[in-house]
Amino acid sequence: MNKIYIYFLFFFLGTSQAFSQTAERDKDLRTLVTLLDYISKDYPAAVEAGKVVNEFEFAEMTEFAEKSIVLQKELSPAINNNKFNELQTSLLELQQSIAHKKEKEKISEIALNTKNRILDLGLLKITPDRYPSLKNGAVLFQANCVSCHGNKGFGDGPAGKALDPSPTNFHEAEISPLQAYNVIKLGIEGTGMVSYDHLSESEIWDLSFYILSLKHDKDNAKIKFPNRLHLDSISKWNDDELQRFLDKSQEKVTVGQLRHYEPERPDPLDVAMENLNLSYAVFQNGDNKQAEKLALTSYLEGIELVENLLSASSPSLVRDIERDMIAYRKALQNKDKENAEKYYNTLKEEIISAKKILSEKDYSFAFIYGSALSILIREALEALLIILIILSVLRPMKVKKAVVAVHSGWLLAVLIGIAGWFFVDSLINLSGASRELMEGIGAIVAVLVLLFAGIWLHSHSEISKWTHFVKTRINRISETGNWMGLFIFAFIVVFREAFEVVLFLSSLKLNNPEVAGSAINWAVLTSVVIVAAITFVFLKFTKKLPIGKFFKLASYMVAVLAVVLAGKGIMAFQEAGYVPITPVGFIPQIDLLGIYPNVQTLSAQILILAIIIFFNWKNRRGSKD
Repeated sequence: MNKIYIYFLFFFLGTSQAFSQTAERDKDLRTLVTLLDYISKDYPAAVEAGKVVNEFEFAEMTEFAEKSIVLQKELSPAINNNKFNELQTSLLELQQSIAHKKEKEKISEIALNTKNRILDLGLLKITPDRYPSLKNGAVLFQANCVSCHGNKGFGDGPAGKALDPSPTNFHEAEISPLQAYNVIKLGIEGTGMVSYDHLSESEIWDLSFYILSLKHDKDNAKIKFPNRLHLDSISKWNDDELQRFLDKSQEKVTVGQLRHYEPERPDPLDVAMENLNLSYAVFQNGDNKQAEKLALTSYLEGIELVENLLSASSPSLVRDIERDMIAYRKALQNKDKENAEKYYNTLKEEIISAKKILSEKDYSFAFIYGSALSILIREALEALLIILIILSVLRPMKVKKAVVAVHSGWLLAVLIGIAGWFFVDSLINLSGASRELMEGIGAIVAVLVLLFAGIWLHSHSEISKWTHFVKTRINRISETGNWMGLFIFAFIVVFREAFEVVLFLSSLKLNNPEVAGSAINWAVLTSVVIVAAITFVFLKFTKKLPIGKFFKLASYMVAVLAVVLAGKGIMAFQEAGYVPITPVGFIPQIDLLGIYPNVQTLSAQILILAIIIFFNWKNRRGSKD
């Protein structure tokens, strides 16, 4: 196991180093592109009719040309591309042309041609993952840019008055979203424009596209986005280049309309209704298998995305939809036309009701804060309880490696959860089945480990057995260093909850981006304080308990968690379509306890409970003997 750990460590370090090198290469490439953009744009302010009219600007152009040559030379070995190596000739020509104070058209032609050759190599990602959100861009602009650039982007913000050079006036600047992206990401050395690299990729693109919209009047008329215009083009073209495309293609769309274009994002409940209708239509044509798949899509890609939001307003409606969706899928499976029609009509009414509730909901700061706080605390406590029990068991053993393994596992899960927040669109775009599968696997693995832990805890609840265990076993375990299992378990338990939290918070953010960011940040801060207080109380309380009583109490808590997670895990597999559903009408649904009214989830919980009772009886019998 020590070898495996070492291999894992070397793999992690190697991957981290490779990632760091790639990030540094990306940064230098973006700097090179940005320098060429600035030379093409600012050279006319330095030289006019072959004479220097601004010594500072001319010195800057000279420096930028030299820096471009240095960057290209430094990047060449890592990129190892003949076409990139050939750029040196163009960069030297650019430097000499600036030194000889050539006309601005010549300088611009060389600089832009060299820049486009770099972009054409495909070494830089120049396209957002999804069409940027101007609404979110406006929020980011207010939070980060208005102090220098002013409310409308004229470069007249109060903090910008003392800056030299002055902040950019976006109404006069001829830039592309890609140029704006590079400047926001990298900053500009020697100016007041610092790097905003702490923003996520999608946030920087949102801000870049919003900046380009400032110089145009907003036209509320909806437009048909030109078929031949792609996101990569609109990202790298400035307004003049975009206008030339529109003139050539004879599109009846203005540059202003394109800069203010914001695609409509489908309402999850519309997706749910559309797939439900398709499901019933297909079923009527005799294809019940395809009807089942569409019904599953209706739930996973529609209902589930707003399930937590809807629960905050109408938990009973959420339970009704889940119950009726299960019954509808069962009817499709059994080719039961009467019940299929019944539940299809019922679900249509329920989705309409859900849509009405959410449309009337005021996504105020208080609502978003309360909803985010409730999900954060609920999910955190579920994972926290398991981690604290494991740590409390390890504490009297005084084996630091085991504690480090547990802490490393849950910390990595939290870090991946935080990273997931910055790639929220990718997570949302995962298929619903994939999301449920991840949650289901996490729950079942946790059940198996908890089952083992609960049996072990109960078997060592007598002080004599515990003392014997410490004396005979802990030294051997310490010598082997077999802590990878603890690391993996801690990671899975926390990652499952972190994954669900990120998906829920993202849905809140999409509904009201103007206030969501601040509300979610405050909710996270509050939840950290509350969870920290609960952790302190738990640890203080368990320290005073005798080891035997603590182990017995912990075994009962672990047993309850195992039963709860068994129900939730099987339900996740059912929602993903991997496990059949056989409804049971007389059992209530209790989400907190993982109780769902169907044979499969209840059977899994009964099985886990039976295993716990059997080993409890066996341990007691062994104690008497």
